Amino acid sequence: MTRRDMEANFESLIQQADDLKKNLEAVNKQSKKVGYNMVGIRECAKTLQQCINKVGNNRLAALANRDKRKVYAEMEDAIEQLLELID
Repeated sequence: MTRRDMEANFESLIQQADDLKKNLEAVNKQSKKVGYNMVGIRECAKTLQQCINKVGNNRLAALANRDKRKVYAEMEDAIEQLLELID
């Protein structure tokens, strides 16, 4: 193997190492985003669950229309957040 071939191999290895580092950084960033999205999805699901319990609970059948609108607005917000997180 000539000196020129060795230098070319080293340059190729350096480029591959740089590419690997960039790809690892991208994967790391993506995994953090997935973790963040999972937390958001859990929070939205809890909000939806609470809202459904409020509206569907027979003891609260006399829930005022104003309160029902608030609950439905919370549910709509949670659904919008979920859709943003899964896109």
